[in-house]
Amino acid sequence: MRIACLFAVVVLSSLALRAQELTGALPMSVRLGLDRAVVRTLEAAAFNEEATATDDAQRDAQGKLPLYARFVALDATLPASGTWTELAGGDRVWRLRVASPGAQATELFFEDSHLPAGAQVHVYDDGGEQLLGGYTSAHVQADGTLSTGMILGDACTIEYHEPAAVRGEGSLHLVRIAHAYRHVLHEKSDDCEVDVVCSEGANWTNERNSVVRIRVIVPSGAGFCTGVLMNNTANDCKGYILTAFHCTAESVSANFGSYVFRFRHERTECGTMNATGNDLTGCLFRAGSQDGGDTFPGGQYGSDYTLLETTAPIPASYSPYWAGWDINATGAASGVCIHHPAGDVKKISTFSSQASSTSWSGFTSGSHWQVTWVATANGHGVTEPGSSGAPIFNPLKRVVGTLTGGLSCCVVNDCGDFTGPTAPDKFGKMGYHWWENNPNATEEELHWWLAPVNNPEYQNGSADPCGAIGMDEFDLVLPEVFPNPASDHITVRLPGAWQNAERIHVTDVTGRVVHSEQLNGSASLLLHAAAWGTGSYFITVFIEGRTPVSVRVGVVN
Repeated sequence: MRIACLFAVVVLSSLALRAQELTGALPMSVRLGLDRAVVRTLEAAAFNEEATATDDAQRDAQGKLPLYARFVALDATLPASGTWTELAGGDRVWRLRVASPGAQATELFFEDSHLPAGAQVHVYDDGGEQLLGGYTSAHVQADGTLSTGMILGDACTIEYHEPAAVRGEGSLHLVRIAHAYRHVLHEKSDDCEVDVVCSEGANWTNERNSVVRIRVIVPSGAGFCTGVLMNNTANDCKGYILTAFHCTAESVSANFGSYVFRFRHERTECGTMNATGNDLTGCLFRAGSQDGGDTFPGGQYGSDYTLLETTAPIPASYSPYWAGWDINATGAASGVCIHHPAGDVKKISTFSSQASSTSWSGFTSGSHWQVTWVATANGHGVTEPGSSGAPIFNPLKRVVGTLTGGLSCCVVNDCGDFTGPTAPDKFGKMGYHWWENNPNATEEELHWWLAPVNNPEYQNGSADPCGAIGMDEFDLVLPEVFPNPASDHITVRLPGAWQNAERIHVTDVTGRVVHSEQLNGSASLLLHAAAWGTGSYFITVFIEGRTPVSVRVGVVN
């Protein structure tokens, strides 16, 4: 009964906060007191510490994503590898203990998996103090992959409960274990960092709910970066997560389904050790700067950004906030960066002097903002590995850039030559991500995704952009534009309330005006697009007394 009691405490006090809409139910073996002695153990392939240390040093020298875990091979299948226990009424339970000797913690990765209706998977440690689950069909990605969260220690037990009604329909194939070897068992970030729940974050409560920790998966293992949930002009609550390209540059298509976004991973109070968090697994790669060079995987020839989209809706219980953005070319006079240094709980760093325009490597002029941090009441926030991709907010609380890297460090020269608390950091500009001098295809530029129905210079944030609150915030009324895409003529019809519309401009993605026309009270007009050339264009209507409204159209000729 000791295990049951411990499990009950964990479910109620911790994992209800951490899990991705997991059921929270106790494993069937705990409820029924099933004998654990019959469970088999399967060990993963040996972890190579020497090779890992050598590779870590090479990765650091190349500016690649620091990893906290490496994959070790293990081949286990349901039903062949584990032990079945028959239950009354025809239900049954399959269990298997897996181990990766010497690991600080483990995470499990399955392929070719199917969980039928009513079936659940739980994962727990040997001592009965940690429990993840239950995972259901909702947690299996479309390609059959399933991954779990972290269990401290080098061993854990997998338990699969299969109801009688779906007997024989389930399948699990465990193909690898993430063997965590660092950044797990101790306080991760440096001492000067400032918790976002301290006084420095008091005016940024909405914005901090937009920032997420990302478990990034690459073929060799897992690492941490920071991302931000972004609003878009369609106000449709899509789960667009903006981060740094150098975080995702090594990931292959099969890896994105195992990315984990942790929302609200922060202290409960300033100065305490208790932390919260909610996980959401799986994403699609939408756009990236593709700007790595010989010496750095992102930003050398651009602004270093990746846009991801979560494969599942973000639950309201996670208190998400869709951050606003600003592509203005003027550097912010002050602001903050909210981030997860070394994968730690959320921190906040503050700057109070104007951001200056620069580049990451000198190859691409004007691609980044440069800032220096200042001391505040509870420390002197800087950035660290794991902070990459974090947003920088201007005084209007809009994202103006994402972190590539820099020289900031808690202690002078402690992170290398010329590093220190007042050494600069560099953030890829939202304006450059958008399209300014961006050499990428249109579909790889942020405006394609974040401004699908108009093209303003800024968008405010919202806790509910697809609800009534969000629409009231933006008061969007759009003209009808058809056909879209077009090859010859485009008809534009204005809403009835737009009697004071003055003129219309058509611009290409570089901002070049290809057509301009006074409206003179017209509610409908015909545009001749044949001469514009194939590409994306923005039809902007200027209205007396309100913000101009733009609609994107495609032309194919």
